[in-house]
Order: sequence, then structure tokens, then C-alpha cells
Amino acid sequence: MSSELVVRAPGPHLAGVVVGYTGFAESSSGPVGFRELPCTYVPLIIDLGEGWSVGDPHHPARPPERLRSFVAGLTDGPVSVEHPGTARCLQVDLTPLGARRLLGMPMSEIANRSVALEDVLGPSAGHLAERLDATHGWDARIALVERVVAARLARSGHPDPGAAWALGRLSASGGRVAIGDLARELGWSHRRLIARFRAEVGLPPKTVARIVRFERLRALLGAEPGIGLARAAAGCGFSDQAHLAREVRDLAGTTPSALRDDDVNYVQDHPPGGS
Repeated sequence: MSSELVVRAPGPHLAGVVVGYTGFAESSSGPVGFRELPCTYVPLIIDLGEGWSVGDPHHPARPPERLRSFVAGLTDGPVSVEHPGTARCLQVDLTPLGARRLLGMPMSEIANRSVALEDVLGPSAGHLAERLDATHGWDARIALVERVVAARLARSGHPDPGAAWALGRLSASGGRVAIGDLARELGWSHRRLIARFRAEVGLPPKTVARIVRFERLRALLGAEPGIGLARAAAGCGFSDQAHLAREVRDLAGTTPSALRDDDVNYVQDHPPGGS
């Protein structure tokens, strides 16, 4: 097997919209699968290879959908992804609010779904893939995507300020802030908060808070693989170790020990800024 991985941070003018870029190429003697776990960003895959088979997080027994370029909304369960043996793509990780602006649609429409990029952006998605395929080198491809993203953002609106504030509070608190407190501070009803939040982010605020805690847990287990689970639970906002184990089972379909040991989210596990 041969593989290539190039990771880059976005330019400062795209802060708050793009989390990072990953150029990925792999060649193998047979199909290669990944298990993508819930995260707080929206992966947009511009395919330059033979496409992907993508599962349904809520119906894993269903046959996977065959996609070329696609965008994956926030999920509250693991998603299986497979390429046929050769793959080449540029992954653009977007913040939920950045994806809302870039795609120009309610994020609830793609929550727990992977959608062909042409179905969201129209023919321009295919044109972009062709231009990237004809461009030499990952840095030049990323520079092209940055120009396209910036141009599209210049024509887009801005996210709902209340929902944006609520997402910021959830992220800053590590998923610990009570949803009722968010509604009271905004002067909104629970129903209004949930509806506005789902439109801008994709999933309800309580679910996103769970994913924020889970994401912090994964980062902690990666940084301190020998940490005890009771200490990890306390550090990441879980009520106790049993709560941590339930959340890992529900969100990742595995155990905390397996989560620590498994090689999952191969592309997404590499933080922006290096190669």
C-alpha cells in the first residue's frame, strides 16, 4: 500500500469558516475502509479519484451509497467509508456555520447524511473537481479552493447571530453548559433555540454538546493514552465513567478502550498545519 497525506491550515481570511485542508491519495491492492466518528466540523470531499462508498449512520445494514465528491453533515453516529483500492481527494473541513454560508442551505437538511456535492452546489462542483484535477500539487489545489470559497462567501449571508452565539458557548464550555441556560440567556423558548440551532448547525444543541464532549475525550485519549477513564470522564464533562462509556457506545459504537486503541478517521485525525 502507498499513501500520501498533506495537511494545511486555512488562510486567516477564512478563519471561522474553514478548519483545515487535507490532500489524500492512496493505492492498495483492494478496497480500504474507514470508520468516521462524530465531530464538530463538516467534511467536504472533492474527489479526484474513483469515488467512495458511504454508509448510513442510522442504518448501517443498508447498502452504502456510491458517491464522488460529497459533503457530510454533522452526525451522531459512526459512518463507514470505503474506496475501491485507489483514492485521491481534497478534503475541506468546514465549521458548521461556515458550511451554512458556503452551501446556502439549512444544515438540518444534511444532518446524518452524506450528499453528492453536485446536489448542493450544482454543476460548479463538477467544474471545480475538473480544475483541481488539472492543477499540479496540493498547495496549488488548496490555493484554488481558497479562492473559490472566498468568492462564494462574498455572495453569502451570515448565520443567525443567536444560534452562532449558542454554538460558541457550547464549544467554549466543552459541552457543559445547560441548554436551558442558553435559551434563557438568549430570551428564547426551548423550541425556538432548537429550531434556529438545527437550521444553522444541523443537529439540536443537546446533541452537539454530546459531540463536543466526545471530541474532547478523543483528543485527551490521544494526548494521554495512559489516563484513567474516571479521570478522563471528569476532565471532559461526563458525570462519571459509566456516563462516558454510554456516550462512547452511542456515538461511536464501541468501548472507551477500543476507542483509545482503534485507528479510526484516518484522514480526519491529522490536525491542520503540518504534513
